[in-house]
Amino acid sequence: MQYSLLSFFLPFTGYPYQGHEVACPGCGHDKCTSVSGIDRRLKRLSTVSCDHCGLLYTNPMPTDAELATYYSDFYRFDYQAADTAPKEKHLKKRRAEAATRQGQLEGLLPDTARTLDFGCGSGEFVSAMLALGHNAHGFEPGETYGNHARSLLGDRISVRGWQDVSYDEPFDLVTCFHVLEHLSNPVDALRQMASWAKQDGLVFIEVPDLGKPHPNKGFGALHFAHLLGFNHHNLIVAAARAGLVPERIVAPTGIIFRKGEAAEDTIETEAAQGQALTNRLYGDGRMVSNYFSYQIGKLTGANKR
Repeated sequence: MQYSLLSFFLPFTGYPYQGHEVACPGCGHDKCTSVSGIDRRLKRLSTVSCDHCGLLYTNPMPTDAELATYYSDFYRFDYQAADTAPKEKHLKKRRAEAATRQGQLEGLLPDTARTLDFGCGSGEFVSAMLALGHNAHGFEPGETYGNHARSLLGDRISVRGWQDVSYDEPFDLVTCFHVLEHLSNPVDALRQMASWAKQDGLVFIEVPDLGKPHPNKGFGALHFAHLLGFNHHNLIVAAARAGLVPERIVAPTGIIFRKGEAAEDTIETEAAQGQALTNRLYGDGRMVSNYFSYQIGKLTGANKR
């Protein structure tokens, strides 16, 4: 697969991948409905919604090899215009986010916790936890950001993907902020996070919320890097398949989980609610109408209300 600036920015053309048809990456059901054939760059990208849980996902899904090439060679420049180092604007934003997330964990951790940040980016959350006296670690597969974090934090940071790292001791907390939506196999990743956590440990997941009624970007929220679009309910469904249940809900798609088995009827209820929410927001062509409503709201300031 050959990537170029043109292949990612030229509108009304497809992305340079073949992909393959997949069942829902969240709940495993194989019935889906097309909701969009275009993304925020006005490029051709097929997005479907699961008829069971309402998860939005790219289908055909890029293969692991296609994704590996994209992330190793092009992602940081394509996504954040960073080719050699993180930009200061990014670092400032991530430091503020790390402080917010620390507050959301208040009262849940021992005084000296062992923590792991899954896809730690440039390392701000790891640094923030170290500043509180915790034994913090992280890994980041992207060399641009991973090497930056490692230059500041040393061996606490591994520049590897989640399938390639291992740890001898379990963690009190495993965090994963705005990473799960990039993965074609989210349940496997969640199972790995659960296995890294102590029996009474926590797994803190945060993803973009595609269940928001306002502002709703429509197909403006879709792009190649985000393979999955979660709402509150189907995030809980995916986590349940990995043996995780909510401990504290800090936002609709910001949830601190603990290990546990969810009742089957609870999972089915969440799936039904997830599908109903997605259908209400995106069914019957609303991807298009939502997009234009959002663009008008940007011009008039209505999105800020």
